[in-house]
Amino acid sequence: MSKPVTGKTHVGERRERRPNGDIYIYERVTGYNERTRKTYTVSQKLQGKIKSGTQEIIPTRPKKSKNEGGLVGALRRHSGLTDLLEWVGKASGIDDDVRSSFSEGDAAKILSIARYWIGSGGNTLPRLEGWQVMHSLPYSEVITEDVYSDLFKCVGCDEDRVQRYFSFRADRLGKAPVLAFDSTTISTYSENQSEARHGFNKDGDGLKTIKLLTLYSVKKREPLAFAKQPGNVPDVISIENTLKQLKCFNLEKPLIVTDNGYYSEGNMMKFALRNMKFLTLVDPNITWVRETVDALRETLAGMSSTCQFDPSVCGATAMRMHEFGRVRQLSRNGKLSGEEERFVRRLYVHVFYSPNSDTKKQLDFRKELFELKAQVEDGVMEFTKSAQRKIERYLICSKKGRGGQLRVGFNDKAIVEATKYFGYFALVSNQAMKTFTALADYRLREKIEEIFAVVKGGLDGARPRTWHPDNLRGRQFVQFVSLGYHCFLTKKIKEMRAELGKNGSEKTKALVNLEKKLEQWLEQRSLAQILDWFDCIETTQVRTVMGNYRWSTESVARDRLFLKYLGVTS
Repeated sequence: MSKPVTGKTHVGERRERRPNGDIYIYERVTGYNERTRKTYTVSQKLQGKIKSGTQEIIPTRPKKSKNEGGLVGALRRHSGLTDLLEWVGKASGIDDDVRSSFSEGDAAKILSIARYWIGSGGNTLPRLEGWQVMHSLPYSEVITEDVYSDLFKCVGCDEDRVQRYFSFRADRLGKAPVLAFDSTTISTYSENQSEARHGFNKDGDGLKTIKLLTLYSVKKREPLAFAKQPGNVPDVISIENTLKQLKCFNLEKPLIVTDNGYYSEGNMMKFALRNMKFLTLVDPNITWVRETVDALRETLAGMSSTCQFDPSVCGATAMRMHEFGRVRQLSRNGKLSGEEERFVRRLYVHVFYSPNSDTKKQLDFRKELFELKAQVEDGVMEFTKSAQRKIERYLICSKKGRGGQLRVGFNDKAIVEATKYFGYFALVSNQAMKTFTALADYRLREKIEEIFAVVKGGLDGARPRTWHPDNLRGRQFVQFVSLGYHCFLTKKIKEMRAELGKNGSEKTKALVNLEKKLEQWLEQRSLAQILDWFDCIETTQVRTVMGNYRWSTESVARDRLFLKYLGVTS
């Protein structure tokens, strides 16, 4: 009995020897024709060949698909911004320091979030997942809310790695760095942040605050370290822990620059006892500072005291031996605890006079006195404590006759004495330095105020945005890394602009004109606008069966010159 006809096909192999000895191997599909009762070939496909004299089968290269054109895959990403930030991370050493301080996974997450904050202009983190789709970051996986929440918690609880990063950054500062120290406050509605307390609120919004203390290298223009404290801790007592932290860094003869919010006899004594250099702004109304001002008035009136880089300011320096006193806390070297100890240290008082400031203060003071006089004459009874003190000191109130009309005059002697020190300000240091070097170093301290504005406005640092204090510490650390990116790039752009237009004789006319266009373009844009400009550059990668291809958005000559002078491209 014959087999039943099923209609199925059969897959087999057919080998065909060519005249040159090569054997071609085909995959053949056959079927059975019931009417003719013969087997016929449905299809056959070449699988490979065996070259003459060998036994190895060489597979046949797949044919190019007519529909896909040989396309295997394609990818398009915004590369201009990410390439620029990647260069910043390498050139500044920030990436190396983060990777040396943290595990590879945590380091990649920290750098990715830091680049996102500066690249997006401080967008909130829930938008990171969408931004990551078109921007390549060191951490290749998706950074969800759970990912960055766990990261902040781990970083905030691991102080060893945080301090390692600060130490690595300190090692890059070199010899005798000048460090500015200042604080800002972060306002919050949160009841979970135990450090959020009512104190001096620098934003003036009446909320509880957390204090952020920062050390900043004014010459390198880079942040060094930060710490957070309860919002009710005054600035004047916030210097103690900072001095201890500086001892942990391998810094050679650092100079700490502060404003008058940190000035006190106690703080100067702490610097003196630790043999640390300081430069601080002091109130000219302090008795011994006034004595120095009076001693230098004649010198300040001379032309030789004028500042060369700011002719509106005159300056002079006097050295004085200043006596400090403290109550001993411990008994040592024959001295008992509780005893008062006196010692003398050399101080340098740098006194400056600004005629412009003098004129403005005189005018404001006179306007204020006229306003107070008018209010008293109108019968106003309630004043602030400050206004009441000024009325008692600078106004003379009397009545003409019994029950007569109130007469209000000015106490000219007190007014002359009060305005005697208008326009003067003083810096005090325990390090011998030139008058205007001290002024220049102090003015560079003002840059720390700019970085506070960057953190709050450009790195999403105006609010804690976390539930717990340890998570906030981790979040602030990542913001601190992002701030390092910002400061380094800003510094490099400033250095590049200073070189534009120099050595004109060695440049072609076309290059000089291009540099002028670049200078004008940079002058009109902030760092955020520059980064946003280069974010439009896209890179497309296409993989085909024939090979891989890559191309980027074309750029104008001015943009190419910017990247070349900055050092991103050769």
